[in-house]
Amino acid sequence: MKLTSVVRNIRAIPQGNRSPLNSDDEDGGSARRFSTRSRTSSLTSSRLSLRHLGASRSNLLSTSRNYLNELEQPSSWARKFSIRKSLRKKSKSTENGKSDEQLPFKKSLFGATLEEVMELQKTTHPDNHIPWVLPLLSNKIVELKGPYTEGIFRVPGDIDKVASLKVSIDNGEYIAEFPTQDPSVCASLLKEWLREMYDPVIPNETYQLCLDNCDQPNVCSSIVNNLPTINRLVLTYTIRFLQSFIKPDIIAVTKMTADNLAMVFAPNILRCQCTDLQMVMDNAKAEMTFVRTLINHLDTDYMEGVV
Repeated sequence: MKLTSVVRNIRAIPQGNRSPLNSDDEDGGSARRFSTRSRTSSLTSSRLSLRHLGASRSNLLSTSRNYLNELEQPSSWARKFSIRKSLRKKSKSTENGKSDEQLPFKKSLFGATLEEVMELQKTTHPDNHIPWVLPLLSNKIVELKGPYTEGIFRVPGDIDKVASLKVSIDNGEYIAEFPTQDPSVCASLLKEWLREMYDPVIPNETYQLCLDNCDQPNVCSSIVNNLPTINRLVLTYTIRFLQSFIKPDIIAVTKMTADNLAMVFAPNILRCQCTDLQMVMDNAKAEMTFVRTLINHLDTDYMEGVV
């Protein structure tokens, strides 16, 4: 209904009926006035809604066109993302000095074979006949008064200090300043280096022969002399070092006899491949006997001055 027809209808109403003061039915006049105002308000709201709808429709069409244009040309935001990503990589590479792809892999002296360790030290210790870490730790134990430390080799060093020393040796940081003054830390790391060797000092194929002749000094010495050269030198150097701890005056302080030293070092020199617990325990006794025999009887004089 148009606004002019509404006004025409209002004028057609009798004067008495239009005025609530002259009407007998006051409630009826109020209802008619409310109805007229409602229609007028509804008409105005409708026009405003149509205008708003038109504007919204126009905005919607404009937004849709922009969105379709973005879909057709996705390279704008893709380029921004790619540039930001490349900048982040570049800044990280600049901070590190080298990119991750260019960083060389550094092998550790721990957990490697004796041949790999000797290959690693060709440039830094070309004249050494044995891995340099062995005389380094042995000399430090003596320098830090290990032979006069009760329980040396038996009492473990602080685990955090052992780990720190291990990292320092791998990184070469000990050169400026040795990171510990505790001989037990060096002793623990020496045992760890022997224990973590990829292949044991006594090769697996010789293991049973050592156990079968563990209490025969001549046979034990013969077994050692027939080992591969690098294995023989490392084992003989280790036994010679342990022999320096079985002097009576040192044993009186350290409380570490040949039996005690053999018990501590046997698991680091011989490696049982069996998984049966009872057999492992039985073999442990023969392993200790073999190492004790070497400590007491192996001739190690030819190793003097060998590094």
